Amino acid sequence: MYKSYLLISLIVCVIMMVISCGDGVIGSKSNRTISHIEWSLGTLQDSTGYVVTNSGLKATGTITNVGDTTILAPWYVEAEFYVDSTFSFILGGDQVSYNENLYVNNSRFWTLEFSSSEIDESLYQDFAIKNFRAFIKK
Repeated sequence: MYKSYLLISLIVCVIMMVISCGDGVIGSKSNRTISHIEWSLGTLQDSTGYVVTNSGLKATGTITNVGDTTILAPWYVEAEFYVDSTFSFILGGDQVSYNENLYVNNSRFWTLEFSSSEIDESLYQDFAIKNFRAFIKK
């Protein structure tokens, strides 16, 4: 009887974990990706777009609406932060929301940041971002 109870409890726990482990914040399929954008790394202040600060890692750049419709607020950008450009070790991710419309052929700067109490960000001078996307929450 005890073994049956233990087995049933284990199965219930596994099912609950599978159900609750949906998409994470970065790359969630429950959001609608905005496909009519172009993005680039770098700004006039920092042409590389990558900065290691005393509080973390920062990526900056420009996003442009190249479609034929306005991107209505609120909309978001997100990306994953990796140790380097081999993209074999992920550190984490960030997303930022924008509360203004992005009109056709208009651009704006974006900034994403990553920091963690578990790592020393200064060790990752060659960090890179991947899986940048703009999206609207459903």
